Amino acid sequence: MLSDPNDGIKREHVEKPANTSKVSSIEYETEPAEQLTNREFNGEGSSLPLSPRDSEPPSPPFDDHWKSVASSDNEAEDSTSGLLNRQTESDRDSVAAGSQDETNLDHSESSFVPQRNHHGRDLDREKPNQIRRMASERTRKHELIRFAALYLFPVVLALPVSLLLHLSVVQLVPLYNTFPLSLHTSAIYVVLTIPPVLLHWRATLSDSPGTAYSGRVCFLVAALAGDVLAVCGRRVGSITGELLGPEWGAFGARLLLGSGSIGGATAFALLCFDHISPISPATTQVEAVRNLVQVVLRSAGYVLHVYLGHTTWEKHFSNGAAILIRCPEKTMLFVSLLLTALSLLIRSEVTYSSFARRVHSFLSSQLNLSPSAQSSLAKFTSFLPKQIFPILLLSRLPLLVLALRQQIFLHPKSPYVTSDDQLRVLSSEQSLTGRIVVAENIRDNYRFLRCDHSILGGRWMRQVPHGEGIRTVLGDSIFAMSPLLEIAVLAHRSGPDDALLRTVAMTAGLQVIQDSSDMEDVVSNPQQRALTIGLGVGIAATAFVKRGLTVDIVEELDPAVYQAAIKHFNLSLPTSSTVHLKDGASYILELAGSAPKWDYVIQDCFTGGSLPVQLYTVEFWTDLAGLMEKDGIVAVRKNSVGVQGSKASRAVLVTLLSVFTQCRAFGDGFEKRGRRDELVNMVIICTMASSPLLTFRRPTSADVQRSPLRSHVYSTFHQNELQLDAMLDENDWTDEELILRRGRGEPEGWQAGTSFATWRTMQTLLTPAMWLAW
Repeated sequence: MLSDPNDGIKREHVEKPANTSKVSSIEYETEPAEQLTNREFNGEGSSLPLSPRDSEPPSPPFDDHWKSVASSDNEAEDSTSGLLNRQTESDRDSVAAGSQDETNLDHSESSFVPQRNHHGRDLDREKPNQIRRMASERTRKHELIRFAALYLFPVVLALPVSLLLHLSVVQLVPLYNTFPLSLHTSAIYVVLTIPPVLLHWRATLSDSPGTAYSGRVCFLVAALAGDVLAVCGRRVGSITGELLGPEWGAFGARLLLGSGSIGGATAFALLCFDHISPISPATTQVEAVRNLVQVVLRSAGYVLHVYLGHTTWEKHFSNGAAILIRCPEKTMLFVSLLLTALSLLIRSEVTYSSFARRVHSFLSSQLNLSPSAQSSLAKFTSFLPKQIFPILLLSRLPLLVLALRQQIFLHPKSPYVTSDDQLRVLSSEQSLTGRIVVAENIRDNYRFLRCDHSILGGRWMRQVPHGEGIRTVLGDSIFAMSPLLEIAVLAHRSGPDDALLRTVAMTAGLQVIQDSSDMEDVVSNPQQRALTIGLGVGIAATAFVKRGLTVDIVEELDPAVYQAAIKHFNLSLPTSSTVHLKDGASYILELAGSAPKWDYVIQDCFTGGSLPVQLYTVEFWTDLAGLMEKDGIVAVRKNSVGVQGSKASRAVLVTLLSVFTQCRAFGDGFEKRGRRDELVNMVIICTMASSPLLTFRRPTSADVQRSPLRSHVYSTFHQNELQLDAMLDENDWTDEELILRRGRGEPEGWQAGTSFATWRTMQTLLTPAMWLAW
């Protein structure tokens, strides 16, 4: 019994058996939690728990030996809790004051003098309740802030991580095109999540994950991924493509390049979530399964944030000309340095054993070393640093130096010659539709225009003396498809002179040949007009201009292609010609219903293996036919719409034949030996006229334009005619799915075969080293 002589208030001290707790092999006695709570509730003290940790028993004093061990092993605090779980000075002052009050109450009985207000109420009894209310309010507020920070910090980290993933895809597009990189995205995220899930789950089986690995190290691993992407991204993508092909090469490259960023960020997020809601260590198999389910759900939720960030970046940079993706490697370096700076702000982890001791324990347990061998091993592991963070930080220095050297200090400006002296890059630009590159193959002497992993066209070149130096002279197209499109001008049309000649030939059995001068007058008729949808390097447009036709050009959305054709491939248009940098389908739809305008239409849209459905629908062809002369000629390049026998290829043929009255197809001489899974290099010539039959006149010197390739193609294309009926089955004519219609889109899976076949064909045109240069 405690008696105070001043007010006669009696206090009763209830003694109960003390609990014995054991921390770090040192035993000490504490009051039971129930007794402490009751005593505080009755006003017997002012010490209140400000957090769950404050309600735990105080730690006993360490002896000198334990202090020396603790000081050597506990040199750093937990990364996440050290950053986000700090108490304010006022909290510590209130706790210290409360502890002092309790000490005075328990050990200074004789000095206990209660204070009363003017109403006679005991102020010392009211004070603990007031402190409890104030501390409770602060605790709830601080815990909410702490939990919000522990959630928001890894979520904010998902933004630069998802940007790195998007930049890795942008970096690989010139090696694969877009379609292969859009496959298996969900599977990639699932596979990349497995390593951090297993690491965190393994840590929950025996101890807290915070003691198993460091959040600071995880943060640095995510930053390290940016350096690896900038230095090795292109090379990794090239190697996986050569080994695994377009589909699985793109899959493997995305896995390798995304493992560091996803793994590090997910492991860091799991540590943060563990501070919000700790996962209890598993002692049974059921608890281990329970922990695995919790870790999987948490990681899935976080990776979903990363995936949403990735899709957001992808939509934001869909036009391809944003400043952050003009040079993805430099942006990767910036993100990497930003993450590195943030990792330095995170406190290091609490470790009860240093990195060297962990390595020693792991090797000893795995190798079953004897005590003498363990002692020998300890001599070597003692040279290791106590933390792994400095090791990773130092290992990044060579990567940073190499990346800065490649992308900033030694990155050549166009034009430049590659290190193997086989390729000269004249210009390289990230534009709306992809990476537009103009380069010269020095070994084979031709200049080509490239968009991502597709060659849009090219011309042979030769060097000729010019004054004291030399100049480059451009020759024929490197592809026979370009002059093959021009045979549209050789098609017979239903003019009055042509009708008379056919009548004489059919009635009298005589063959009437027009005078060459008259033929040239017909060819150079200034009233004729041609439309080209898709420019390439401008081979067909240049040929039409030389024939005297007025040319209108619709280039698919990308001004960089048009500028490259003018600057590097000698495209020159008269003032009467027009250029429209917009979608071809939208352009035709805007003009639908107006007066007839064109005699010839060339559709030369090469999209790297993807099918531009809007340019092959029934509505598009119908609108286009209404804008042409009644006997106008349409030439369609078909190697961009499917492999031989594919559903996409058959759909294009069925749709064309359902609109135009007559169609004939011609190859460039190689399709007859091709397989059904290879690209079909052909041109389809169509007209709406029922009479005369779709036939072709002989070429003249004005048609050939002193071009050996054009002369060869014009004189041999009849021999390479392909029978359209043989490419279609009887059921194809009644299959409604094969009729392409506006707004219906392309059935899923049609692009796969065409995209992969295009990629394999393009791989044979340039060496892997040439594809890496841009």
